[in-house]
Amino acid sequence: MTTQHRISRRLALAVPAALAGVGGARAQAGSPLRLVVPFPAGTTPDTLARLYGAAISGPLGQPVVVDNRAGGGGMIAAEYAARAVPDGNTLFVGSNGTISINKHITDRMPFDPDRDFRPVAFLGVSMQVLVVRPGLATDLAGFLAQARVQEVNYGSVGAGSAGHLFMAGLVAQAGLKGQHIPYRGAPQALIEIAAGRVDVMVAATGSALPLIREGKVVALAVTGPARDPLLPEVPSFEEAGVPGFVLPVWNALFAQRAVPDAAVERVAAALAAAQTDETVRRGVVAAGFTVEARDPAAMGRFIAQESARWGEIARATGVRLTD
Repeated sequence: MTTQHRISRRLALAVPAALAGVGGARAQAGSPLRLVVPFPAGTTPDTLARLYGAAISGPLGQPVVVDNRAGGGGMIAAEYAARAVPDGNTLFVGSNGTISINKHITDRMPFDPDRDFRPVAFLGVSMQVLVVRPGLATDLAGFLAQARVQEVNYGSVGAGSAGHLFMAGLVAQAGLKGQHIPYRGAPQALIEIAAGRVDVMVAATGSALPLIREGKVVALAVTGPARDPLLPEVPSFEEAGVPGFVLPVWNALFAQRAVPDAAVERVAAALAAAQTDETVRRGVVAAGFTVEARDPAAMGRFIAQESARWGEIARATGVRLTD
């Protein structure tokens, strides 16, 4: 049994005790658990939030509501969640961008991810895939050669997102000519690529897979250390001759820092139990992610390491969020 599975099983076994022992930290009867998502409905974070929300509503004994608040590079939703009453009834669906990246690229954040939030559980971890419009290139080498002599426009799910910094890093390291075009979510950006109005982007595998299978966008490389099981025919950046681009993306639930330990542990235990359910696991995989079972303390250590790495990338690329 792997360490990951031991953690998941240990947390799952803790569910009955966690649900019974929270006392005053338990939500008021009938109060919904609100999952604040910084992207529109239909995006991968929204899909994961709804998948887990449906799974934990029964065990927690309260309805779960997904609250989509798109815009501002995720900071509109994050600020709303950070300012909510810290009773454990409002959780934020954070990601690389909102938690680990934005603080390195702007001085005008309306919240502090380290001071205001504490991790609860991962919803999924994934690598990404570089996709281009049909006719632009058939492999990574061809794309890089063309982008060195002719400017390409690259989309992302928003300024300061992991996809934005990833592409900015690729442009800088490979000596490309690139112009960033932010969108409010992956579906919009991918539609623009399929229509030929945007040249390239790096997107979560699950978001891009339907268009890849239909031949509407072309997959050139994945950002993992090896090939993605969902795209076994697509090489990694390392295989394609561009080392150093192993960058995971993740979505996770966060509570306000002031939320009591018992309330956080209660939700973390319910989510850990959900991660052992085959329906949930299949849904996570279908979204292009893998289940990552870590307790809140282990999550905190991982996110601190991620933050330091993205800080290095931000400094190297010079990316800054502007008003």
